[in-house]
Amino acid sequence: MTAEENPDAVLTAFLKDAELDWESPEPGTYVVKLPGTRKLSTTLSLLIGKHTLSLQAFVVRHPDANEPAVHRWLLEHNLKLYGVSYAIDHLGDIYLTGRLPLAAVTPDELDRLLGSVLEAADGSFNTLL
Repeated sequence: MTAEENPDAVLTAFLKDAELDWESPEPGTYVVKLPGTRKLSTTLSLLIGKHTLSLQAFVVRHPDANEPAVHRWLLEHNLKLYGVSYAIDHLGDIYLTGRLPLAAVTPDELDRLLGSVLEAADGSFNTLL
């Protein structure tokens, strides 16, 4: 069975094997808690769509000071990230977002992608504060 045939099965098996804290509030939707060291945890939302697996993880609230420098730092670091990028919402809160074709949803790729999310969210936490 391939990820295109049953991405839910691939993702569920990966999350169970990784022994992460997660739930699936509705079919095709997953909420995963990634443990951190600088940031206590990062909540990651995964959504299986018709053609892609989308993800979004909250990083920090709107910067209180030096907003232009923070935004510049985010853009510069987007060049170094694997599979995800920093984004801001209409309130200025900072997130990580990503999208993966369903054909690419494999345990190895999920491991790389979640590792990238954790490194970017947890590793940058003190800098972004």
